[in-house]
Amino acid sequence: MMAESSAAEVVPSAEDSLRVLILTPTGRDAALAEGLLNHSGLSCYVCSNQEELRREIAKGAGCVLMAEEALPHDRAVSWRDLFGPEPAWSQLPVVLLLARGHAQKDLALLRTIEKRPSIGFIERPAQKRSLISALKNAIEARRLQYAIRDALDALQTADRRKDEFLAVLAHELRNPLAVISAAIHIKKRRSGDRVDDDMLSAIERQTQQLTRIVDDLLEVSRISRGKLELHKERVNLVALVREVFEKGADKLQAGKHRKQFYAPSTELFIEGDPIRLGQVFSNLLNNTAKYTADVGAIDVTVTQDGCSAVVIVKDTGVGIPPEMITRIFDIFTQVDRNLGRAQGGIGVGLSLTRSLITLHGGTIEARSGGADKGSEFIVRLPLSEAPDASNVEPAQDTNERRASQTKVLVVDDDHLVGKLTGELIASFGMEVRVVPGGAEALEVIPKFQPRIVFVDIGMPGMDGYETVRRIRQLPGGDSLFVAALSGWGQAEDFERSAEAGFDRHFVKPIKIAELENLFASVT
Repeated sequence: MMAESSAAEVVPSAEDSLRVLILTPTGRDAALAEGLLNHSGLSCYVCSNQEELRREIAKGAGCVLMAEEALPHDRAVSWRDLFGPEPAWSQLPVVLLLARGHAQKDLALLRTIEKRPSIGFIERPAQKRSLISALKNAIEARRLQYAIRDALDALQTADRRKDEFLAVLAHELRNPLAVISAAIHIKKRRSGDRVDDDMLSAIERQTQQLTRIVDDLLEVSRISRGKLELHKERVNLVALVREVFEKGADKLQAGKHRKQFYAPSTELFIEGDPIRLGQVFSNLLNNTAKYTADVGAIDVTVTQDGCSAVVIVKDTGVGIPPEMITRIFDIFTQVDRNLGRAQGGIGVGLSLTRSLITLHGGTIEARSGGADKGSEFIVRLPLSEAPDASNVEPAQDTNERRASQTKVLVVDDDHLVGKLTGELIASFGMEVRVVPGGAEALEVIPKFQPRIVFVDIGMPGMDGYETVRRIRQLPGGDSLFVAALSGWGQAEDFERSAEAGFDRHFVKPIKIAELENLFASVT
């Protein structure tokens, strides 16, 4: 058949992808098969050799009709060698015509490929009706595989669009959150009015809650795509959990629960990311406080069990119904709101907690006697080995003080964000200037000579990436500490900012602790 000569240059249509590819050792056999299939309404293509068969399969195929004699004689040949690589959704149907009486020339190879669920055997001489029926069944099976492929593609597209939407949503929310957060901290540092402080504290807690929801949504998305990286170090788990218990977990601190912390040892070391572990136990304690009345009790125990550190968070709250125990860590799942203690949230915290614990090589388990019988969460994390004393660095002298004010430049096209960010930084005793764009920053830097430069990324005209590249080209530009301060906070944003020349990438609203640590280390 000559019509196929241009097939290599043409992308097959949907129906072409369901064609029967024919490979027989003689042209006469191929012509007979082609005529039979065309008469039966089946689209087909005759391949002259194994290489052409693999090439056509890659373009799309409903099934393969092959004569036993067309099989190679090499017993080491695999299915992949015969038909090419296959994606996870694919099991290419193959109908193999056997010689009369199963007088196979390569029995070992046949035994290898007959284990595939998608292969069928027909002994010659084949009845036309049986052959056509087998091919049509194979094509229908292939049609279902293509439907699965399309569904997977649609899911991946939807998942990608969800991630893009969450990233844009986070960016749009972070600028107003940065303004609110900066204004709160500036006002708190300046105000001595107790009533005013209480009001600001309430606003601050709600701002932190909004920021946490945005961050949790993005981090669940990062984990699901394998994009979240842990920055591990040797961590004293007892000290970390105690710190969260006594000072973190805002819902726990705001409540009036009877709280107790138990730890038979003052030190249990693990290898972990202290920021993510703090997030884990803040989530757990906030969740516990959320579903426990103020008259209830919350107990936290940190202990050792063999080679594992164990943290147990136990409460006398509303408990977990039996049907929820297996679902409590699923995303967007919450204990029944009708139990009366739900206080907002979107059901992300526990799902994120389990994911972060799993990334640390640990496990988490939930237990409960049922409704109104309290709950218990048990976290297990692998203990680390003792450090080599020769590798322990001497402690830094914390009494060192800055000899003079440090100069900081803020570059942000949003006037209000830039103004309040500058005032927030100035409240740390820094000398600050604010400019609205990259061009202005390049003018100011030689005169102002800042030590630290904060640059927004999404600025019109000269964006943050171009700004930092040009800053590095200035005399002394390489010695400046230039930090991105942006509403964009996906893993790829961090990678791109590092490639552009930023020393750090902070996500709006920047945390006070991050500023404190930065100024302590850079100035």
